[in-house]
Amino acid sequence: MRQLIVQVQRGQGQEVLDIAKSVNAINLAQLEATGCDELLDLVLIHVSNQHVEKLLGKLENIPKLHITLLPTGVIALSPPASQAPQQVKNVEERSPIEIFLSGLQSVGSWRGFLGYAAVAGVVVWIGLYTNTIYLLTAAMLIAPFAGPAMNVAIATARGDSQLLWRGILRYFAALAMTITVAGMLSLIMRQNIATSLMLERSQISSVAVLLPLAAGAAGALNLVQSQRSSLVSGAATGMLVAASLAPPAGIVGMASAIARWDLVVSGLFLLLLQLVGINFTAALFAFLGCLPKEYGIHEANAGCFLWH
Repeated sequence: MRQLIVQVQRGQGQEVLDIAKSVNAINLAQLEATGCDELLDLVLIHVSNQHVEKLLGKLENIPKLHITLLPTGVIALSPPASQAPQQVKNVEERSPIEIFLSGLQSVGSWRGFLGYAAVAGVVVWIGLYTNTIYLLTAAMLIAPFAGPAMNVAIATARGDSQLLWRGILRYFAALAMTITVAGMLSLIMRQNIATSLMLERSQISSVAVLLPLAAGAAGALNLVQSQRSSLVSGAATGMLVAASLAPPAGIVGMASAIARWDLVVSGLFLLLLQLVGINFTAALFAFLGCLPKEYGIHEANAGCFLWH
C-alpha cells in the first residue's frame, strides 16, 4: 500500500476524496493549509499498489494539482482489530507507474554512473591480470550494468522507444567505459599475453545463455516485488545481471590491447547475449503478467504524472 499527499486549491479537496474513494482508498483525511500565495486543501490517501496508477489517471485533470508519492510501503489498518493480521499480510506488488518512474530516475546521473563503470574496469582488470577470482566478484558488485539492462527490458515490455534508446545508450556507455579502462591499464602495464583467467572466462559454453535468462528473471521479480515481500536484495540481483558482463567487458579491453581478436569476438558475443537474454526473459514475464505492460505511460507523456 502507498501513501499519497495531494495538494489542490481550496475547495477541491472533496473532489479528490471522492476520486480516492472510487479506487477503494482507505484512511483518508482532508486538511486545510496555506501555500506560498493561495489557500490549499491537502488530502492524505492510502491506496493499494495496483490502484496507484488508476488514481493518478483520474486526478490528472484537476488544475494546479501537486502530488507527493511515498515510494516505500505503509501499513494502513482499519477496525476491527481482529483483522489486523490479515491486513498486514496483504502485501502487493509494486504499481506499474512506480516501476516505470524508478527506471526514469535511474537514468538521471551520468557522473556517478560512469565513475562506477570506470572503477569496475580497474577492479576487473586487476582480477584478470592477477588471476584473482574474488576480484571479479567485487567487480560484479561495482559494475552498474544491471540498471540500464533492466530499463531496456522494461522499455521493451511496455513498448517505450524513448526509454529503450536511453537504456541502450547507458548500457553501451558503461560497457565502453569499462572496456576502455581495462584496455588502457593493459597498455600502461605493457601486458603481452593473455592470462589463464582471461582464457578461462572467454570460453563460450553451451549453457552460456542460461545465465542472462536467469538474471533477467531475477531482475524482473525484484522490480515488481514490494519492499516487504522481496526475499532477495537488489544488490544481489544486480550482481547476477553483472556476472556475465563485467568479466567479458574486461576481457574485450585487455584482449584489444594485446591484439587477441579471438578473445575480443567471444567477449563481445557474451555482452550482446546478456542484453538479448534479459530482454527475452522480460518479454516472457510481461506475457505472463508479471511485468506491467497494460498501461500506456511512456517517457514522452510521463510528464503528466511528474508533479512536484
